Amino acid sequence: MFTGITQAVGKITKLTKRHDKELRLTVTTDKAFFAPALIGASIMIDGVCLTIIDKTEQTADFDVMQPTFDTTIVQNYTLNQPVNLEMAMLATDRFDGHIVSGHVDGMATVTRVRQAGETVWLTFQPNQSELMAQIVPKGAITLSGVSLTVIETDQTTFTIGLIPHTLAHTNLNTLTVGMHVNIETDVIAKYLAGINHDEYSNTKGA
Repeated sequence: MFTGITQAVGKITKLTKRHDKELRLTVTTDKAFFAPALIGASIMIDGVCLTIIDKTEQTADFDVMQPTFDTTIVQNYTLNQPVNLEMAMLATDRFDGHIVSGHVDGMATVTRVRQAGETVWLTFQPNQSELMAQIVPKGAITLSGVSLTVIETDQTTFTIGLIPHTLAHTNLNTLTVGMHVNIETDVIAKYLAGINHDEYSNTKGA
């Protein structure tokens, strides 16, 4: 489990194609971010929970299988691309952010970027329209591994705001219109949407 609080921003320093849609990633950090991690440990990279298969103090290798390639921004990765990093939470850690599984629900596209004082407002359209049922104003959402609060929604899009601290400590400061992020909806909203869907299905079939 994760919190959506980015601990470091690394970069992709190696991309090795293993099969048609399977990759091996090497991520490098400026500091010894991976020093306390064990081989086999979970690291969240841009919102995707991946397993360390080899590492040094500053680098780590991860394998990406086809379902992850097909449904996340991993398919668009290029060398030297910045990525948000977070280690899995320990049971003794202070909980912050919100409950994040590292299981991405899909991708969203940036449709608008605007400045409001020192805050940058970004509007996104999920690639899967059904995800909007799980996104509500004042609710939590994870974008490329970053825990954020939804400001407003309409039928097809949602808007979040990035304060200077988030802009300085994550890769979301690189986003422009047309770019994509990984999206994980709030786990509570996800279950409520599932319950409502099941109730509707049962009523319709009765």
